[in-house]
Amino acid sequence: MKSNNKKTIVIVSLLAVNFIISAFIVIYLFANIGDKAGIQSALNFKYIENGQYVLYIGTNDKDIYEQIIPTDEAREIVNGICAKYVEGYTVSDAKGGWVDENDVLTQENTLVYTISYADEADIIAIMNEVLTALNQNSILVERRDISSLFYNGKD
Repeated sequence: MKSNNKKTIVIVSLLAVNFIISAFIVIYLFANIGDKAGIQSALNFKYIENGQYVLYIGTNDKDIYEQIIPTDEAREIVNGICAKYVEGYTVSDAKGGWVDENDVLTQENTLVYTISYADEADIIAIMNEVLTALNQNSILVERRDISSLFYNGKD
């Protein structure tokens, strides 16, 4: 009887070891397939600790709800402010609309600034200066937690 118990223990132990090894093999195979399937692993993306910020800056004056400063001039003003605080940005033009506190639809030209690798304090400083320089009520800001890299053709 003791011999049967020993055989059972040995068989169960071998099955458990076999199951564990099989599980590791399956995990390894799927991990490698996932790495080879996506370009992300080939590019070695880095997480941006401070996030990426997108600023939506209207061009209508807050007091008269009309654009006083031409879009090109407003862009140059904001470019100069950004250059004081961050190393780079991407800007694009958009058309935006919103309903104000009097339920009036307001439409305006909008400057969209995307800024990566910046501290939040610098983003706040940019927005504070832009609010004054363009006479704005507010700026819509988004923070995106993303991964990115500067690709130089050598990866």
